[in-house]
Amino acid sequence: RKPCSKTFSTMQELVSHVTVEHVGGPEQSSHVCYWEECPREGKPFKAKYKLINHIRVHTGEKPFPCPFPGCGKVFARPENLKIHKRTPTGEKPFKCEFDGCERKFANSSDRKKHSHVHTSDKPYYCKIRGCDKSYTHPSSLRKHMKIHCKSPPPS
Repeated sequence: RKPCSKTFSTMQELVSHVTVEHVGGPEQSSHVCYWEECPREGKPFKAKYKLINHIRVHTGEKPFPCPFPGCGKVFARPENLKIHKRTPTGEKPFKCEFDGCERKFANSSDRKKHSHVHTSDKPYYCKIRGCDKSYTHPSSLRKHMKIHCKSPPPS
């Protein structure tokens, strides 16, 4: 595939272009992300919706807002919104296991991601050729990836 050089001024225009021109229809048996430098390296998804969710990693699109007034959180995947909506009480039963740290989390996955701040371990690294950045938390890597996402996906 040759690279797609189109640029867009809004997220809506980018998402529309990627959906129409790069994702393919439901009849397509393998759904592959062709975004330049994608770490999946051509490994297909089994379902179109999984490819669409994955492409949001590259675009930064978060089309699922929390409906609770004043919350303001937005999510890239409907599953993440569903999990968020399950915890309206704000209960955080998962305490950081590092001595002296009082941080608590709503789920064990977030606690595990947080644990890296207490070590020199930075397991979330940028896979873009020539970039050697690494981070303790996936959200920091996602934020960093936005600087690389200025080039659109190949066509």
